[in-house]
Amino acid sequence: MVLEKRNYDYDLKPYYEENKSKKPRKNKKLKNLMLIVFVGFLSFTVLFRYALIYQKSVALSNMEAKVSEIEKLNQQLEVKIASMTDLQRIEDIAKNQLGMVEPENGQIVYMSIGKTNEVAQKKTDDNNKNKTFFGRILGLLVR
Repeated sequence: MVLEKRNYDYDLKPYYEENKSKKPRKNKKLKNLMLIVFVGFLSFTVLFRYALIYQKSVALSNMEAKVSEIEKLNQQLEVKIASMTDLQRIEDIAKNQLGMVEPENGQIVYMSIGKTNEVAQKKTDDNNKNKTFFGRILGLLVR
């Protein structure tokens, strides 16, 4: 048995390729640059939104303070109105400051104005004229 020399033909690629190594670097640099720009834009957007939220919260707290101040003022004015419309106080001012007196029986005159008030009668007539057929039926059902 004699050993024969066989020719094996393997396709071996070289360990590194010179031409392809330059292009991926440019693409990788470009990808990194785009990633940095995107992250920067995203962080700027987030910071901008937080600034808007802060401004709105400050405006809201200012409005709430104004509302509470106005509510306090409203309560004070309601108390003042209640004290001003007290009938005993009005009578004291009329008698003491303005010099008014109670009327005597001969000074009082009563007048008869009829059974119904004209203004109230006109108002009901206007309401009936403005209603349509379905409006009248609905009005009856609601009552």
